[in-house]
Amino acid sequence: MARPNKREEALNAVVSIIEREGITALTLDAVAAETGMTRAGLLYHFPSREDLLLATHEHLANAWEQGMASSAGKAISETTPAEKHAAYIKVCARSARRVELLLMLESTDNPELATFWQRVMDRWAPPPTANNYQELDAFIARLAADDLWAHEALSAQKLPQELRDRVVSRLVAMASPFSEESNQS
Repeated sequence: MARPNKREEALNAVVSIIEREGITALTLDAVAAETGMTRAGLLYHFPSREDLLLATHEHLANAWEQGMASSAGKAISETTPAEKHAAYIKVCARSARRVELLLMLESTDNPELATFWQRVMDRWAPPPTANNYQELDAFIARLAADDLWAHEALSAQKLPQELRDRVVSRLVAMASPFSEESNQS
């Protein structure tokens, strides 16, 4: 496996720091200490704390989208709406981390930061456009998946894997009522 470049290493350090200590603990000095980079080396990649945070939002939003593409097993351009719903729900159920929750909450007050997350949402989980029960059910399932994700990110008591798998299976079936998976539930 290739060693991450210094920029990637710094972004991974930011994720670790925020996961452990929250956004307020994020400083250029903390990232330099975490990575072993000099402050000047860090400033080469990220001229300010704000640039570092912006890059972290982009990095995590891209990772979230890559997770959904991996779950779908194909590029987004090749996925059906049912496959998008299923990928979104499955990724919500397995990738709950405090860092994403904190950064998403932070982005609500900053349109530049929100853009990274919103682009992913627009591609993988757009709101319903038609006035029919199938799209409404898919939207409700995605909202429930978001809540499952928040529960897992916030709760000290994680759901047992078997229960999480059953919940995900039901949500996928609800989001894609005519898919093969819904016929197995």
